[in-house]
Parts: sequence; structure tokens; C-alpha cells
Amino acid sequence: MRWRQDFIRTYLEQDIPLLGPRITAETLRRFWSMLAHHQSELHNAAELARSLGVDGKTVASCLHLLVDLLVVRRLEPSHANVGRQLVKSPKVYVRDSGIAQALLGLASAEQLLGHPIVGASGEGFVIET
Repeated sequence: MRWRQDFIRTYLEQDIPLLGPRITAETLRRFWSMLAHHQSELHNAAELARSLGVDGKTVASCLHLLVDLLVVRRLEPSHANVGRQLVKSPKVYVRDSGIAQALLGLASAEQLLGHPIVGASGEGFVIET
């Protein structure tokens, strides 16, 4: 757990700024943590923007950055029309289940099994393998 938390901190504070984006490390960390909490749900940019206190463009740029860096997977819907309801939103997954659990503060298997994210974490693991 300590290694994962150090990885997240170093990645956000040192590695990503070298690539040039002008998004603060704290905003990216909060966004990445929120994606871990919403693992395998339909992406709702407006809800995330409200929760973070930023605009929709910032959420879009954060998501685009994390997808480009291969730490988040954006899974587009496979069908345009499911039961007469148009599904446009992708599902979003933190690609590494260990990093997702570290972002959620889950240090043990017991904590994971008692957390509501356990099913979504397993779904993300299956998608990545």
C-alpha cells in the first residue's frame, strides 16, 4: 500500500508536470480518486465537475490526460440503442486494480470485500486482463 501511495504521489507531482499539462496535482489526484469511486459506472462529467468545483472542460482534459497516460480506460458503449434508450456515455475504469484500491484507501482484502466497490473492482480487473 505504501508503494502504491508513493507511486501515485510521485506520478502526479513529478512525472505528469514534466509532460506539460497545467492541471494541479491535487486536482488530478481528486479526479483520479473520484474515478476510482465511480469505477465501472457511466461517466457523468457534469456530476464530477460539480463535485470537484471545476468546469466541464477541466474534467474533460483530466480524463483525456489520464486516458492518454494509460492509467484510466474509457470504454465506449458497444450499442448505440439499448432498449430504446440512447447510451452515449462511456464507462470509465482505473486500469490497475491495486492503484484503484490505493486511491480508495483500501489496504487489505478484508477492507476491499467490505467495500461497495468490490464488484466494480473485479469488473475492471477482468476488462484489463
